[in-house]
Amino acid sequence: MTEKAPVSVIILTLNEEENIEDCLKSVFGWSDDIHIVDSFSKDSTIDIARKYTQNIHQIPTAHWAHIRNWALKNLLLKYEWVLFLDADERLTEELKKEIVAVLKGSPKENGFYIKRRFFFLGRWLKHGGLYTSVLRLFKRNYTYYVEFGDSEYAVVKGKVGFLRNDMIHEDKKGISRWIEKHVKIAEREAKRIIEKKKIGLELDRNDVEIEGKRRVRIRAKIWDRIPLLLRPFLLFIYCYFIKLGFLDGKEGLIYHLLWALWYRLLVYVKVRELNLLPTRK
Repeated sequence: MTEKAPVSVIILTLNEEENIEDCLKSVFGWSDDIHIVDSFSKDSTIDIARKYTQNIHQIPTAHWAHIRNWALKNLLLKYEWVLFLDADERLTEELKKEIVAVLKGSPKENGFYIKRRFFFLGRWLKHGGLYTSVLRLFKRNYTYYVEFGDSEYAVVKGKVGFLRNDMIHEDKKGISRWIEKHVKIAEREAKRIIEKKKIGLELDRNDVEIEGKRRVRIRAKIWDRIPLLLRPFLLFIYCYFIKLGFLDGKEGLIYHLLWALWYRLLVYVKVRELNLLPTRK
């Protein structure tokens, strides 16, 4: 049995009955401080979660950055170290053992990146820029989140490190729900573009680690200067051809057509639509 970790786990949920049990099983017994932050799910998410923890908190749906900041500020967490998970994510046994070993050594780092295997239609997409690291394990008093349109980024004060083992991301809710989600967040990104919102951080600061700093810098300083209608096509070419997404077979093709091409075109259409709203009668 994997040794227990001095880590408080926070899981965000909204109608996640298809995913939440696998997520909870992966941390139950490994952490004795598991918290669910739910945005008033209407399915059996909460009933399933109660089998694993009584620490269930409900707040209205909002941008993910705001929900994560609320959790860090308001939850009575048992440990200094916090691990954030989405309901469609789970830890591997190797990763759990590594986290225990690393924290036993009283690390100088205030946070750690974790590699994430992204599964789509049952296949691990290893290429196309999808096998990346996310900043999810950190000391709670050194961390906060910032929003940026359809994304949120962790900001950790001080040094961060990288863990060797992987977590799993596999959404079992189906493609229709995936499309519904992206229709909603496309409007967030469209509003950011129209309002010309910046990330609200000095990207060259040396005293903090901004999650995926290089990617954020490119998005803020280069991506936003590219004409909107060109972005879907350029992103598809980059991910599918330059980043070798084609090596992931038909599943890779479908995903990049949906995420890089369709979703980015949807953002463009949403921007056009929102710009037209004031002129409608």
